[in-house]
Formats: sequence, structure tokens, C-alpha cells
Amino acid sequence: MNIEKLAKHLKEFTQDEIEMIAECDCKTQLEHLLNENKLVFEQGLYKYQEEKPKQEFIICTKQTINYQVITFDVAVNYFLENYVKNNCKYNTYRRYRGILKHHISLFFRNKNLNDVTCNDIQEFYYFCKGRNLPPKVLKNTLALLNQMIKYFQNLGIIDRTCNFQVRRLSDKTNFTVDRIIFEV
Repeated sequence: MNIEKLAKHLKEFTQDEIEMIAECDCKTQLEHLLNENKLVFEQGLYKYQEEKPKQEFIICTKQTINYQVITFDVAVNYFLENYVKNNCKYNTYRRYRGILKHHISLFFRNKNLNDVTCNDIQEFYYFCKGRNLPPKVLKNTLALLNQMIKYFQNLGIIDRTCNFQVRRLSDKTNFTVDRIIFEV
């Protein structure tokens, strides 16, 4: 007879009671269950202990992460050398380098990358409009800036407070600030 199942069913019992029901000597099996912490012996009674359910989830608390301070110029060079050079063709690298140096760095040169906000992105859009960039170049410039920011966010170097997307152009001659989607 399975003594563990019987103990589980009875919940509390004496050695004599379980031996009478099982019709056998249960002393060694009871000691085995005591050693496995399935039974507890208190005040002359054996008590079956239910297994505690396994933890299926964890409770996470918000951790403070110390993000790094990185200047925009250093970020541009790092992005070009460690991401663009390794993942893009040479012509793409040259085009990205030109956009980063001649458009993006001009506006953000006095900022740290982790200080860039969604308001800065809107101001940058109007800065580029003031320089009369064609709609496709403006869209590509903002998309590249977004790609660079996401790269550093995924590395854990900057936080994720500045999130935006650039919509594709449906009318190539019409690109306005409402084509930028800011994620809150």
C-alpha cells in the first residue's frame, strides 16, 4: 500500500492508526516521509504537509539603472564605426556619415545623447525644414536619427524616454511634422 497517499488522505494520524488501516508495519516508511519533510510529528500525531506550490512568477521592482553620459559627437562616431560599418555596404556608410555629420550633428552638437527628448526631435524637424531639405532627405534624416537612438537604447547606454517613428511618405512632396509619431 502507498503510505504517502494514505497519509495525504488522512491529514493527521497516529502510527497505530495508519498501521491498522494499511495492515502492515509502516515505521520505516513514516521515517522516510519525515526525512523528506512530507510529514511532521507533533504531540504524538503525524501531520501530512501539503507541498507548497512552485513559484510561477517573480515580482520585479523598478531598478534604477545608471545610464552613461555620452556626447552626441562620440555617439555618432561609435554608431558609424560599430554598427554602420559592420552592417551596411560602403555606399550606405558614406551616405549615413554625410547625413550624420552635415545635418544631425549640426543641430545636436552641444547635447548629450541621453538628454535628447521628443521636443528636441520636433525642433530638429523645423531646423531641417528651415534648411530647405527635400522631403525624402528630411524623412531619411529623421529615420537615421531614430535608428541611432534605438541602437544606443538597445545597448542600454541611454534610457528609452525618447521614442518616435517616422512614417513612410505616401506623397513624396508632402512631409510634415505630423508624419513623426511620438510614443509616450
